Amino acid sequence: MNLPDRTVLGNGAVLVSASLPSNPFVAFRGSIPAGVAAEGESHGLAEFTSRLLLSGTRHRSAAKLADRLEGIGATLEFHNGDEVLSFSSRSTRDTARETVRILVECLSEPTFPEREIERVRGELLNDLRIEADDTHLRAMRELERFVFPNDHPYGRDPKGGADRVRRIRRRDIVAFHEAHVNPEALILAVTGDVDRRLMEDAIAEPLSRLDASSEGVPAIPPPRPHKPRRVSIPMPHKSQADIVVGGSAVPRRHDDYYALNLANLLFGRIGLYGRLGRNLRDEQGLAYYAFASLDAKTAGGMWSLAAGVNPANLSKATRSIHEELDRLQTDPFHSDEVRDGKDNQVGSLIVSLERNAEVASELHRMEYYGLGMGFLERYPEIVRGLEEDRVREVAMKYFTAEGSSMVVAGPVGRARLTL
Repeated sequence: MNLPDRTVLGNGAVLVSASLPSNPFVAFRGSIPAGVAAEGESHGLAEFTSRLLLSGTRHRSAAKLADRLEGIGATLEFHNGDEVLSFSSRSTRDTARETVRILVECLSEPTFPEREIERVRGELLNDLRIEADDTHLRAMRELERFVFPNDHPYGRDPKGGADRVRRIRRRDIVAFHEAHVNPEALILAVTGDVDRRLMEDAIAEPLSRLDASSEGVPAIPPPRPHKPRRVSIPMPHKSQADIVVGGSAVPRRHDDYYALNLANLLFGRIGLYGRLGRNLRDEQGLAYYAFASLDAKTAGGMWSLAAGVNPANLSKATRSIHEELDRLQTDPFHSDEVRDGKDNQVGSLIVSLERNAEVASELHRMEYYGLGMGFLERYPEIVRGLEEDRVREVAMKYFTAEGSSMVVAGPVGRARLTL
């Protein structure tokens, strides 16, 4: 794949594109900084707004939008995140122009009909009820609140909670949309059957019609320090207990990121979930699943591990998690583990780049995090160049029981929560 093309439009929007002529489709991945971080104290508005962008514009109802997208064989979706409102789409080369015009129409001219607002309100309240009865989601939401304290956007429930959902009104949604959904800092990555002419005529031209705002995009503040806690959420009617453990990690641009990402792979991802899964799930049979995650964002990050267990095994599982974390200090990753992890990371990227949508997602990440247009070419060298001792050091630094919070949700009974 050649180096991607990057274009900045007059209204501030950025287009990144890569031609993959062997693929007959066009994939789009984009974002606007109108996620949870833009809400301030108006919790839940970003989620509410994102779910309404396909619910009607000044020119078309929700039904007509759906019919037209189906008629041209295109897809369009919007999603709310901690930092951004994201959107994704798929079309053919011939329908790319109309697809982008529909995207622009939904972003710039939504009408937010009252009946659609009430429909979304009902969906959100139902989602919250379902999540309240999910042991893993309950535990993870609480862990995020501990790791990102003081109402930081990374630690909030993006839905805002049932009380907020009930109080949001159309005027709130309109005000949020007008303030935050504009082309300033908009990114759109495009891959597939595209060339410079298509990008200019079918994609840049309709996007340039979006009116820019002069308010600017405020930076997301770094999270305050995390103070480790141990908490249980009693759910006696459930048959499974879910354990989550985690702590502060690093932003995406931090010097430790690549070594820590590899350490996370080795500890709880590779194969059947790395060292953690092999111990808890395969060797001891204590967990239905056990894996680790690293979530690196613009202003901060979190690492976590999760395990679903039979309540009878809860105490033994938490002890085993502690032992596996301590093992990183006494039995750090071996050379063959690090080598296999590097091969996995490089190979996984190569495989993912065979899919149009994955290429678009990578291009979007490159622009969003300022990684440079040559990042995909440099990535294998970055990974291969990681020193083994550096990978071991960051694992010892970040993956510790003492520096982590733990939340257990389920029929915890009288189990003592120690880590």
